[in-house]
Amino acid sequence: MPTAIVTGGAVRIGRALALHLARGGWDIALHYSRSEESAQSAIAEIIALGRQCKGFQCDFADPDSAETLIERVSDSFADIQLLINSASIFLNQSIENTASEILQDTLSINLAVPFILMRDYKHKIGQGMIVNILDQRIQRNIPGFSAYSVSKVGLAHLTELAALEWGSSMRVNAIAPGLILPPANGSADYLQRASEEVPMKTHGDVSDITRGLQYLLDSPFVNGETLFIDGGESKV
Repeated sequence: MPTAIVTGGAVRIGRALALHLARGGWDIALHYSRSEESAQSAIAEIIALGRQCKGFQCDFADPDSAETLIERVSDSFADIQLLINSASIFLNQSIENTASEILQDTLSINLAVPFILMRDYKHKIGQGMIVNILDQRIQRNIPGFSAYSVSKVGLAHLTELAALEWGSSMRVNAIAPGLILPPANGSADYLQRASEEVPMKTHGDVSDITRGLQYLLDSPFVNGETLFIDGGESKV
């Protein structure tokens, strides 16, 4: 059976993607950072679906820690066909209020580590597809979340560069979600209030993201594209 590597696979969109793949017959190499309890819960849920799953702990705030991840996964799984870069840090800070440590961590987790993993995936695996999880704000200039926005714009550009370089052997695409989940500490009515900024006046669901992933998996002539799943918010 094919194997997918899902970074940030213990929580939020990463977890939804890992579970969707497992239901579709994929084995899962599930990366997690600090959320051991969430990781074990996700692993148990995937195994209950009849799939193989193994957790790989790695703190992406230190980019050097990612240097061996693809090698570790390939030692445990044979038929690796997909890398999903979903792990992310999302902090609302303006440029002038962004501390150097936050800047370094954000660029490491959201850009430098995906670069390393994509490079190593190409060297070691060299087949299948890479999907990077971006954000609809890469199309817009929105104050706040400065380091996050810069990192996701960089990852979008990296997606296109890799698709051009590697198109003869593997595909590289991205998904840019809009209003899907509230922030980790968001209020109960966050999605409802934020929906007023979306042209459709509603919000999405993680199932919208999993359907987007399935489209990319099922479309062998799609390469170098970013699929915006945002209710049109990126066009505002």
